[in-house]
Amino acid sequence: MMPGDARDFPGPSADGERMLAAMGHYFTGTLDPADAAFLETVLADDADARREFIDHAWIHALLPATALTAAGNARPLPAARMMRGLPDHGAARRMRLATVAAGLVLAAGCLLAVLARSPTPRPPTAAGSVEEPHYDDRQFPVATVAVLHDEEPPADAAVSSPSRGRDIPPSTIDSAQTGIRLTSADGADVRLAGDSRFGFASAASGLLYRGSVHARVATPKRSFAVVASNLRVVDLGTEFRVSQVGEHDIAVSVLDGDVEVQSRARLPICYWAFDEDSRGRPATPAGSGGLPIELGPAATACAGIVGRGAVAFDNTAGAYARVRGGTAAQVGLGTLSAAEGISIEALFISRWSGDFMDYDEIYRKEDGTCRVLLSFQNDGTRNAPLSEPEVAAGPCLSFGLHVSGRGYRELDMPLDGREGRPDVAALTDGRPHHVVATFDSFTGLKAIFIDGVLRSAHTYPVGSLIMSGGPAPATIGSLDGRENFHGVIDEVALYDFALTAEEIAHHSARARRGERYFVDAALTPNAARWQVITRITAGSTMVFDSRSGFVVE
Repeated sequence: MMPGDARDFPGPSADGERMLAAMGHYFTGTLDPADAAFLETVLADDADARREFIDHAWIHALLPATALTAAGNARPLPAARMMRGLPDHGAARRMRLATVAAGLVLAAGCLLAVLARSPTPRPPTAAGSVEEPHYDDRQFPVATVAVLHDEEPPADAAVSSPSRGRDIPPSTIDSAQTGIRLTSADGADVRLAGDSRFGFASAASGLLYRGSVHARVATPKRSFAVVASNLRVVDLGTEFRVSQVGEHDIAVSVLDGDVEVQSRARLPICYWAFDEDSRGRPATPAGSGGLPIELGPAATACAGIVGRGAVAFDNTAGAYARVRGGTAAQVGLGTLSAAEGISIEALFISRWSGDFMDYDEIYRKEDGTCRVLLSFQNDGTRNAPLSEPEVAAGPCLSFGLHVSGRGYRELDMPLDGREGRPDVAALTDGRPHHVVATFDSFTGLKAIFIDGVLRSAHTYPVGSLIMSGGPAPATIGSLDGRENFHGVIDEVALYDFALTAEEIAHHSARARRGERYFVDAALTPNAARWQVITRITAGSTMVFDSRSGFVVE
């Protein structure tokens, strides 16, 4: 369940029709996640709603909701027949219905018992939140990005071939010497040659970590791109090959048509400076990615750490900044999704208590087990299995991601003042601090930087993808009314790639001087996030440095 405030999930008196519809979908197995969250909230808060739920369980069991037509299709029973009650179908029929009814009511009772054991979280106090940590561990639907085909191996092949025609979510594929063939969800034919590692990140793009990939797009209206670190090769209805020829060198060969080679502009997908508008309310600046912020009633405009404005959060349920948009029905989709890498960047002045069971969110998007979070936490050993690497219990700054092959894991940086790490007092000293959390699938490095300096890190295998995105809204300073921040947040930037240590140090230095991370001219509305280097035509091969995008002589 994704929690929300009362305005998001009104009770039966405010939205009785929605409750009745949600109960109907529950009993027919068609309840969607949004209505599930609504129904759970209503049942937890309203005794009359719980009694009505039990009544509907009996009604649903004892009244046949559908009847079969001669063609075998389901159709609703006439309302008059339902009101008259059940016709006499004999003792056996009544026994079966009674059994079904008992089962449904038992299920309803179990649901209500669970809700009864999960009391509504108590409101936070000035010293910190007293609620339990919230993790929505549902498995949300994941987008299909490609079909993996069976390539017949030689008789003496040591590696078995993959299954035929298998749909795959965002995945990293390792090929044997026999190669692997895939078809992107957008229709591109993709083949891996020799010893290659390739991450299928979306229906229209993939990531080359090692070896060689051959792509052909049969329809000019379709496109497919291959990304290698800071370089992107985009076909223009063509056939091409991208190969790693050195540690950082990438060869691009065009077999038919043209391709465009591009370099990453190193700009965020979203940037919220929170500078005030003419009415004194924090405004979404140009170049932010077009996703506005909805402020809760207790989130207030204040003097900016950088620029004119920032947002103050008072550690109450109404102190939140919810991002509007950027979501999608499936994990792996949406503006706020990331696969190859991610960076979360912010300035903050924290008044976090550091107390046990106190949580202060900086950024969070709660898409079930594919959540993304950056938050202050202190939950002892309650969620120790999520920490990778393991750390001692105590206050920490946590960076959580779902990493392929590992599931959801948190890099918990202990705030203990040891080995170059700050302690709680250092980060709650009333002064601004700069934080960046990054993950890079091209190096496997997951890291937390404070004030421009690397403070904590863990390394995963190269090619480990992030599973993120989906239907949940992103929030700054809160988890939709829970785990609320206490202090000021400013200059929040979100990237779908990993900032380098040099970039982070540069941004931190600019912030200390009272400047934005970027020159304002770089953040024009709809600024291009990839810049064209050159175009290559059929029969040509060029070699590029994948980090800089420069042509290698």
